[in-house]
Amino acid sequence: MYLPLKLEQVLSIKKLYSLHYFQFAAGYIFPGEKHNFWEMVYIDQGEADIGAGKHTYRLVQGMVIFHKPNEFHSIWADRRSGTNIVVISFDTPSSVMRFFQNKQLVLDVQQRKLLSQIVSEAQLCFGHLLDVSEQTQLITLGSAPLGSQQLIGMYIMQLLIMIIRKQEAIASPQKVRGVRLTQEQSAQETIELISRLMRASPDGSVTMEQFCKSSGMGLTALKQCFKKYNDTGIMEYYRLIRLTEARRLLREGRLNVTQIADKLGYSSVHYFSSQFKRVIGLSPSDYIQSVRD
Repeated sequence: MYLPLKLEQVLSIKKLYSLHYFQFAAGYIFPGEKHNFWEMVYIDQGEADIGAGKHTYRLVQGMVIFHKPNEFHSIWADRRSGTNIVVISFDTPSSVMRFFQNKQLVLDVQQRKLLSQIVSEAQLCFGHLLDVSEQTQLITLGSAPLGSQQLIGMYIMQLLIMIIRKQEAIASPQKVRGVRLTQEQSAQETIELISRLMRASPDGSVTMEQFCKSSGMGLTALKQCFKKYNDTGIMEYYRLIRLTEARRLLREGRLNVTQIADKLGYSSVHYFSSQFKRVIGLSPSDYIQSVRD
């Protein structure tokens, strides 16, 4: 006779209130709000001052903060170059969420990859543009893939559990786990170094040879390392960073499309526009119009 195991549910997401990817212009200020559900704020690019209750925290790229229910919170984007931010708000009855109160954490490579999956799935489920700040309800597209909402909830729960387990491992390291964590940390540091080089040169001027020289790794080893932890090729990731910068510049509105293509090192405005549409799903001019709308 087989006896069933009732699966333990230490954490569950009951409702999703918002899921945004904002590209705030330099100096943007969100005056603040509070609501009776959790909110997670992740800095994907740039820096921001995050108000949480009576305190203000300076968060840089790769950091995340959690606002507990009914905590007043606000955002001051970086005054120099703006800030890209992921905002996810959700309802959960799970007591394990107490872990996240008054926490500002740095996400590792795997956790950032999972957060990227959440955003990607949200674009399939709710539409590509996730930066409508006035949105008060998420509306699922008729073309959304099967189980898209469920996957988003599962990814969020997985991310939260991964964060808790990682922090517990850091607080109480085990000998058996030590070597694996050290190797993983080394790989993460290498990828972060490469990412910083990319962000510092969005004009596409950095070559594979320079990436290898800066990381101290051979071409094959570097490609394997990057693919394993980022699930994409190095140059493809570089293109995504350049197009992220393109979105920021288009949103800022100081340069026209031709000037932006030139600034980011594209051989022609036509090639830039085709690459932009292939990845973003909109032409540069259509993206500008969507921002204005």
